[in-house]
Amino acid sequence: MMLASQFNEMRVYAAGMKMIGKVKDQVIDPHGYALTDLVVRLGKESARRIFGKRFALRGTSVRVPVSAVEKIGDGVILQYTVDQLEQHIQKI
Repeated sequence: MMLASQFNEMRVYAAGMKMIGKVKDQVIDPHGYALTDLVVRLGKESARRIFGKRFALRGTSVRVPVSAVEKIGDGVILQYTVDQLEQHIQKI
């Protein structure tokens, strides 16, 4: 069992163990009472690589669907590489 508060500030890694950012919040479906997305604050380098230079100047937060999560331990490991992430996340 894991508490939602344990996700806060947890490091997020793309496939290949490339750290891309930290969990800042969670999105819960109010009808199904289930965790649907993690809100991740991307690091500057990761934001630039995923979205290009236009988002690298300021912090970028994205919604990562839980379906993209490969494993959770000391950090959240995604099943996609940094180069594949743009297709699977939503900028907020």
